[in-house]
Amino acid sequence: MKRPEAQPRAATPAAPTPSPTPVPDAPGRTVWRTALAGGAGSVIEYYDFSLYANLAIYISAAFLSRTDPGAALLDTLAVFGSGFLMRPVGALFFGWLGDRHGRRTSLLVSVVLMGLASSAVGVLPTYAALGVVAPLLLLVLRLLQGFCAGGEASGASTYIAETAPAKLRGFFGAFNPAGIGIGTAAAGGLAALVSSAVGSTAMAAWGWRVPFLLSLPLSLAVLYLRTRLPESAQFARNIRTGAAAASPFRGLVQEWPAVVKLVVLSFSMTCTAYVGHVYLNTYLTAQLHIPAAQALGTNSLITVVFALLMPFAALTSDRFGRRRIYGAAMAGYVVLALPAFLWMAPGSGVPLGLAMAVSFVPWVFSQAVGYPLFTELFGSKARMTGVAFGFALGTILGGGFGPYIAQLLTTASRWNLAPAAYMAASALVGLLALLFVGRSRIDDAPAAATGQLGD
Repeated sequence: MKRPEAQPRAATPAAPTPSPTPVPDAPGRTVWRTALAGGAGSVIEYYDFSLYANLAIYISAAFLSRTDPGAALLDTLAVFGSGFLMRPVGALFFGWLGDRHGRRTSLLVSVVLMGLASSAVGVLPTYAALGVVAPLLLLVLRLLQGFCAGGEASGASTYIAETAPAKLRGFFGAFNPAGIGIGTAAAGGLAALVSSAVGSTAMAAWGWRVPFLLSLPLSLAVLYLRTRLPESAQFARNIRTGAAAASPFRGLVQEWPAVVKLVVLSFSMTCTAYVGHVYLNTYLTAQLHIPAAQALGTNSLITVVFALLMPFAALTSDRFGRRRIYGAAMAGYVVLALPAFLWMAPGSGVPLGLAMAVSFVPWVFSQAVGYPLFTELFGSKARMTGVAFGFALGTILGGGFGPYIAQLLTTASRWNLAPAAYMAASALVGLLALLFVGRSRIDDAPAAATGQLGD
């Protein structure tokens, strides 16, 4: 028998303000609409956030004065990582907003701010025009991007998980990471398209700005989609029963064991993803000297195909449990990372697309299963704050500085397989963390039906 997480009280302090249109549980078409719109928002948010890494070579030339291209690239990747430092701050803000005023409200605010920050990068004067002020402004905008990203992935995951039917929570929950993958691919694909259209000289001079300038209209389109969504069914129920958290921050402290687990799990997931996926474009062009258009185009095409498969990959977790599938994905990184990176080198005899596809197999399952798994670690009162904050901390360690550490290891060791070794090591950390993951804490989660979330 299910037990409610909190009993209604005669008087509740400072009742949260619900979103304009809270509704009860909405099955059928509304669940599909919620999952699709949540995924669409993640497409735009991660398109915006990933542009920087895909265009790092051009940004380093435009905003930094270093004469050593390798050192300038490291500085640019450090600024990329700095955006992750604001993720915990954004996570606390958007988590509080979502737990107090509605998941939908939080998602509306984050997508607008991200669009503004990204489009501003597209009009930012270079070092030649502003001197040291230019990289400082770039840093500020990157920090704002990180602030917004701190609430997006976790917010969308929480929103979808609380709306999806129990036996298909993995399937619908994977629409969010699928959107993240497509958004990341769109960033690389559009960068490749612009580079091919204008040529390398124009791309370095002004062409890199075009993908950033598209951020604002795309964000406005997603804003329109999200304004038409209902509130999360579980949050609406908490409002009706008076069970919504008066202080999500206090709930976050009480949830510290779940936060620690999430930090380690998200470290493994984001490190393997950002090194083996986002940083991969820079690695292929800077280390292996593969043409940028080929590297970006191949990466983007494979990413889109694999991202579309994520909901179906997540169905395996609805059947066999999140922990088992996530563990299999981490084991896949340990086994496949080094061979796949070896095969990507020119002269290996293996087509680049095939080598990249092999390296992306663990990515599909870890991303598809990871986000639903994270939401199931927390109770509903502080779920959005807990997922956002824990994920943000893990992402700083794994994704934020993963590309920087991978490049640093490669430069220091002069071993082109150093990024793959780093990925394999981070995957081992994720496997160890799974030993401490238990059953789902979402009402009517798949574990209730199968008894196997933790298996």
